[in-house]
Amino acid sequence: MMKRLLLPATLVMAIVAIIFSCRHQPVITCADIHFKVTATKTDALLNHNTGTITASATGGRDFEYSLDNYHYQDTGYFAGLVPFQTYTVYGRNSAGCKDSVSITIGSYDPCAGVTINITTTKQDATQNQSNGSISATATGGQGFTYSINGGAFQTSGTFNNLATGTYNITAKNSNGCLGTKQVILGATNPCAGVTVAVTTTKIQPSLNQSNGSITATATGGSGFTYSINNGAYQSSGTFSNLAAGNYTITAKNSNGCTGALAVSLAATNPCAGVTVAITTTQVNPAAGQTNGSITATATGGTGFTYSINGTTFQTSGTFNNLATGNYTITAKNSNGCTGSKVVALGSTNPCAGVTVTVSTTQVNPSTGASNGSITAAATGGSGFTYSINNGTFQTSGTFSNLAAGAYTITAKNSNGCLGTKSVTLTAVNPCTGVTVVVSTTQVNPGTGLSNGSITATATGGSGFTYSINNGAYQTSGSFSNLAAGTYTITAKNANGCTGAKAVTLVATSPCSSITISITPTIVNAVPCVTPANNGSITVAATGSTGFTYNNNGGTYQTSNLFASLAAGNYSIGVRDVNGCIRTQAVTVGVAPKGPTFTAVRNLITTRCSNGTGCHMNGGNKAGYNFDNDCSIVTKWSQINGACITGTLVTMPINPQAPLTAAEKLAITNWINAGHKYTD
Repeated sequence: MMKRLLLPATLVMAIVAIIFSCRHQPVITCADIHFKVTATKTDALLNHNTGTITASATGGRDFEYSLDNYHYQDTGYFAGLVPFQTYTVYGRNSAGCKDSVSITIGSYDPCAGVTINITTTKQDATQNQSNGSISATATGGQGFTYSINGGAFQTSGTFNNLATGTYNITAKNSNGCLGTKQVILGATNPCAGVTVAVTTTKIQPSLNQSNGSITATATGGSGFTYSINNGAYQSSGTFSNLAAGNYTITAKNSNGCTGALAVSLAATNPCAGVTVAITTTQVNPAAGQTNGSITATATGGTGFTYSINGTTFQTSGTFNNLATGNYTITAKNSNGCTGSKVVALGSTNPCAGVTVTVSTTQVNPSTGASNGSITAAATGGSGFTYSINNGTFQTSGTFSNLAAGAYTITAKNSNGCLGTKSVTLTAVNPCTGVTVVVSTTQVNPGTGLSNGSITATATGGSGFTYSINNGAYQTSGSFSNLAAGTYTITAKNANGCTGAKAVTLVATSPCSSITISITPTIVNAVPCVTPANNGSITVAATGSTGFTYNNNGGTYQTSNLFASLAAGNYSIGVRDVNGCIRTQAVTVGVAPKGPTFTAVRNLITTRCSNGTGCHMNGGNKAGYNFDNDCSIVTKWSQINGACITGTLVTMPINPQAPLTAAEKLAITNWINAGHKYTD
């Protein structure tokens, strides 16, 4: 009896493919599969879209479901369904078979028969304040939230900061069922029977000043704040910077209960009986100068400040930079009491009998240069500053960057007394008797390249800089990136003395002594796989450095791997850091057939090559042909179904004998090995 192989269908009423057969077999229909859709439901809450349908199917595989026969999904679960509506659930399997079932979503009221009871506790508010509270709990469900006077629901049943009044508390359980309770908050008077008593201490202000103060304390409660003359309340009971006058101090406790006390401040005169006396020392100024000074001290109080000629008072009693004249010194103590003294400053001549003597050392400049200098020192005083040719005075006695010529050096001491000296600088030639000798080393450039270099050193001085072909001087004696040619290297010492040397660079070929060797590693192309071009060449090169690689004359690349190659001949190029190139021909072959595939190939060639052609010799039964090796690899499942596991057909067809156990084993071994060309 002929057996049939049941395979998954891809279209409704599709013809089941006959695997590896030359004869057609009966088709499998949706009626044979017995595809059927069933469904269960959960009804929706009243006035809510909470209904669900859960669908399942039998008969086939890879089921999909839809509520509109257009948008299908892998799961049969549908949520968010409205009550009192009939839904049709459509189902289909991978074979395209379809079925449907209709189901109506009902509705139910979760609050039917449910009574929400609310119990509350309360704390009445203080009169004219919002410090009352209500705490509510509810029964008749779970997951309660609470609202006050129609406000937003909250998880806590406690409502704080409430004033006197009537409040409606609403509780709602997790199903939305509601209960309400009215609560009335009364008022309490925290000041009933409470007397706030205020006591004070005071400091009287000075006459015409605001330096008095009042410090208040209170009894009759706690958390007191204080106000003066009905001003803003403050936590401190001390009020400072007060002038003479009448004041009302009010104390208020934490409940708002108040008490008051009137306080009078009277002015006092801090200077009564006080005499401020001033003593001074003075330094008279030099004639025509402002270098005099007065230093004052005072008695008759503390915290003295001082003023000269009615100017702003200062903490120091010393006044500097004063010229000849009369000055009034005023002292003021911390209470504002003052005393004055007149001081007369005379004049003196600080240079009388003083001789300023200037001595110098000099460095003569080079011919045509301004590198000379004069260094001056002076006696006949202290604090000297120096000037050259009547220029600005400076603290240093050294004058640099001077050319040959006559100069006058002036020294001035701290009293302005002057002394002078004339100095003549004579030019000298720093290069007399000096020979600058240049020596070089060189690296010749490659042919057509600018990679040569010259390195120069010099003797005959110090501080050398170097120039090439009369270019700008540089501190380094190295010149790089040079092509073949003749160059003039000039060295200049710190005194400007120079010497030169001509250097000729000759081009050399960098590749004359380089032998590049190429060793390719080849991975042959494997047929019947994706991608089809899967061969590769990995290049190893020796004999130099900095290699790049190309294939068949293409662009050079840093990678030595050429992948995605078909079987064939290739020209591999290698280029080193010097531009030296070596090429080599490389062949990518075809990977050989594997032993298990060869056995199947031979079996099919032998057993499917009768006169009718079947799948060989150009035959195209069931839409495929096995003359090509890759067709065998692609159709391995059909070969297995027809020859080993199938029930619809046997191979080969009459009059050849059926496959032997050994022949079937050859097919099985190949499939188990991975059913590839190389297995």
